[in-house]
Amino acid sequence: MSTKATVSAICAALAIAAAASSAGAATSTWTATADMATPRAHVSATPLGGGRILVVGGVDETTAELYDPPTGTWMPGGTLHESHWGHVAVRLADGRVLVAGGGRYSADAELYDPVTNTWTPTGSMNVGRISLTGTLLRDGRVLVVGGLSADGTGVQASAELYDPATGQWTPTGSLRTPRLNHTATLLANGAVLVAGGSNSSGWLRSAELYDPARGRWTRAAPMTTAREHASATLLGNGRVLVAGGGNPSATLSAELYNPASGKWTSTGSMTDYHGPAAVLLQDGRVLLAGGGEAGDVYSPATGTWTATGPRTYPLVGGSALALLANGEVLSVGGERLANCTPKGCGSEPVASAELYTP
Repeated sequence: MSTKATVSAICAALAIAAAASSAGAATSTWTATADMATPRAHVSATPLGGGRILVVGGVDETTAELYDPPTGTWMPGGTLHESHWGHVAVRLADGRVLVAGGGRYSADAELYDPVTNTWTPTGSMNVGRISLTGTLLRDGRVLVVGGLSADGTGVQASAELYDPATGQWTPTGSLRTPRLNHTATLLANGAVLVAGGSNSSGWLRSAELYDPARGRWTRAAPMTTAREHASATLLGNGRVLVAGGGNPSATLSAELYNPASGKWTSTGSMTDYHGPAAVLLQDGRVLLAGGGEAGDVYSPATGTWTATGPRTYPLVGGSALALLANGEVLSVGGERLANCTPKGCGSEPVASAELYTP
């Protein structure tokens, strides 16, 4: 099966939501900030040590941009050696940023140095892949999991580790279930929880746990709802909030994984449809803003969602969120509806950015 069905369903649901008033009382605000130099969708937004945000992505786009919160302006972020979208971007322990995969099923990886504002190629992955996940482990290595390959092996069960000390990738234990468009979350105990996604069998409820010490995967309890393109956020209480996505229809549902019991439980439903764009706020709540006219804020204390105020730029997806040092959230890039006809709408990337104030 192709994930296009899920993406189309989510975009259709978001388009309907964008035509209606956002549900719930407005509790927070969005304001426009400066536009990027280049329209981009399917981007990553990575906070750097100095407070700036590195934005990478856009179909066949090799430039990167830096957002400077004090001035609210953008500046060039160097030029990558290859274009990346549907990639992973992970800030390493030394402050550099690893970008890997994505693009046209790339195995290439490169490093961004914020001191010199330059990109340097590093070792290539063993498998080229798109729609993968990348997770920084406690020991400083990066775990890359799953995705889709164009080498004939299709949806991947394979996983590999990047070692910043050597710049090399090493295969590690394979998933029990191949998957793409899944979630991956580093738990408080150092294990990595991978959940959901899809493969040729359909949309997945299954979840797995990776043990970095042994390099092995074990089955975890399945989610209550099959979903891909969902968000996953580690809460302050150690639980994991997985929300939104589709199966293939876009879903408002959310659920919690409890590492202590190994069980999933349903929690409150969102007021709008959202994809993987989520961020943990400084007060412990979670903001989702993957598209539509408004975002949604989850309160772990009450298990409920509240709609934000209306967005400045309604989107259908493809954007990224980054928490700023002052507690605001930058939403950048994405796609908006375009070229609408009686038969439907297309989409186009945007250069716009906005700030969410809790």
